[in-house]
Amino acid sequence: MVDQVLQTLIRRRCNNVRVKAALALGAAMFLAPLLLADHRHVISDDKVDFSSVKTFSVREGTAKTIRAELSNKLILKKIEDAIRSELAGKGLTESQDRPDVTVSFTVGQDRPNGPSVIFDHGTLAIDMTAREGNRMIWQGVYTDDSSTPAKVADKLPSQVQKLLAEYPPKKKK
Repeated sequence: MVDQVLQTLIRRRCNNVRVKAALALGAAMFLAPLLLADHRHVISDDKVDFSSVKTFSVREGTAKTIRAELSNKLILKKIEDAIRSELAGKGLTESQDRPDVTVSFTVGQDRPNGPSVIFDHGTLAIDMTAREGNRMIWQGVYTDDSSTPAKVADKLPSQVQKLLAEYPPKKKK
C-alpha cells in the first residue's frame, strides 16, 4: 500500500515537472518572435499609376545615428547599391537627367538621454518622390528593436530587397 502511494506521488511529481517544462517551452516559442521581431511597413499613394514609372535616381543616403557601424560611407554605399540593383531588376532604368522618381534613404535612429544618446533601434527608411508634383509616392520602413548596431548594419542590404519586394504596390480592388 505504501509503495502504491509513493509511486502515485512520484508519477504526479514527474507529470507536474513535464507540464511546467512544456508550458515554459511553449511560452518561449510564442514570445521569442515578438521579442526579437523586426518590422517592415510599406505605404504608397493609391492614386499613382506605378506602371508609368520607368526611370529613377538615387540620392546619397544619410545616417541619423552617431553609431559608427551605421553612419559610415561603406554601409550607405551598400544600401545604395542594393536599391539600384532591386529597381533595375524590376525593369527601371537609372537616369540622372529628369528621372520619374528620386529615391532617398536614411539609416539609424538615436534617442537623446540627458547629456548622452542611446541607440534606440535600427531603422531604414526608403522614400520615392515623384518628379511630377515633387511628392512622396512610396515609402518602405524597416525597424529592428532588438539587434546591436553592427547586426543591424549587416541586415540592411537584405532588408532593402524585402522592402522593395513590395514595389510596385499591388493594385487594390
